Amino acid sequence: MSGLIPATGIHIVDDGWWLALTGVPDPSYNLALIHGSDVRKNTSDVIERILAEKHRSVIMLAGLGLGAGTVLSDAGWVCVGSSSLRMLPNSPSELDPQVKVLDEEELGAARGLVGEIFNVDPASAALVYTASSSEGHSRRSVIGLVEDGALQAAAMLSFGHPISTGWAGGTRPTSQRRGHGMRVLQQASAIAFAEVGEGSLCFLASDASNRLYDVAGAEIVEYWQMWSRPRWLLGS
Repeated sequence: MSGLIPATGIHIVDDGWWLALTGVPDPSYNLALIHGSDVRKNTSDVIERILAEKHRSVIMLAGLGLGAGTVLSDAGWVCVGSSSLRMLPNSPSELDPQVKVLDEEELGAARGLVGEIFNVDPASAALVYTASSSEGHSRRSVIGLVEDGALQAAAMLSFGHPISTGWAGGTRPTSQRRGHGMRVLQQASAIAFAEVGEGSLCFLASDASNRLYDVAGAEIVEYWQMWSRPRWLLGS
């Protein structure tokens, strides 16, 4: 998340938790993770900070943090889902000529694609699908598969060593089940290897993408829970 936080946002990393508020409308890009230390206190502190900032947000629980669910429930938050954290080793491979780092013109198509797939508003899509950057603590790029003159699939990559991350990867609904997602995933692993060498590409898997990641051999590291407030998810 560090590479996505604008100057007006908030990014805090502390013992057993972090908070990353971009300020965009979509709660999926105002995030906190509770994973260790005094998880009940950490959760209470994060709730207080999020409510003070008034950004619709999601708090994720992982590891020891899973024991703090009652703190969120007592505060009126609800568990809105869980995801497997996946890990795929960086691996060199042949370049796929149809999978490329997207230029500024193509990024517009990527923003439209993520809106179509995930129902993300334009402001939030513009935050994630932006030009390649090396600001702050991470380098990032948006890659996509272009076929028949149109963008069919895309993902944002944030590079680090030993762990890089994949964000908001998806395929246009009318182009699914054609192997596009696998090609983008394999190329993401190759690009991560070219950028940082050995290491792993990590990402949170949705129910729809689990089969793809199983076939690709991506290991399940652990499971994370996502919590939010009901009225935030309804957009009010």
